[in-house]
Amino acid sequence: MMEPLLLWILVGVLVLLIVVPFLIGLMLSPYQRATRVELVKAPIDATWGALSDLSRQTEWRTDLKSVQLKDDDEGMRWVENLAHGGKITARKQKEVLNKEIIIQLSKGSQVIGTREAVLSAVPGGTRITFTQTTVTKNPWQRLNMHMGSKIDKHLQSYIEQFKARFTR
Repeated sequence: MMEPLLLWILVGVLVLLIVVPFLIGLMLSPYQRATRVELVKAPIDATWGALSDLSRQTEWRTDLKSVQLKDDDEGMRWVENLAHGGKITARKQKEVLNKEIIIQLSKGSQVIGTREAVLSAVPGGTRITFTQTTVTKNPWQRLNMHMGSKIDKHLQSYIEQFKARFTR
C-alpha cells in the first residue's frame, strides 16, 4: 500500500506534466502567422514561374522528395511528399499571374495552413511578400508550435531555398 503523501505527490506531478500544458495550449490561439518581405534578384516572370510551377519545386526545395499532381480538378491540387516523411496535400486557392498565389495546405482532411506570395516588380528584381499561416487544433501541439516558433523557421528556410534557386 502506497503512502497517502506519496500518492498526492505523484498526482501533483501528473497534473503539472499533463493538465497544465494542456490548459496553456487551450488558451493559445490555434493560428500562427509569419510574414517576410524579400527582394529576389530575378525578373518577376522567373520568380513567378518558380513559385507556380509545382512539378519543378523539387529542384529547389530540399524539404520535398516528390510532387504528385492530381488531375481531378484541373491541376489545382497536388500531394507534396516530404523528404523527412509524410505527405501534405496542397490546393491553389487563388492565382493571379505574376501578382499573387495562395496555397492551402492539408494533412488528410484537416486544413493545417496556407502559403502565400505577393509579387511586385522593382528595380533590381522582384519584391515578394511571403506569408505562411498554420492552424494547430491539438492543444499540446499548439504549445509546442508557440514555444519553438517553428513557423518562422519553416518560412525562413523556404525563402532561403527559393532565393538560392536564383543565385546558382
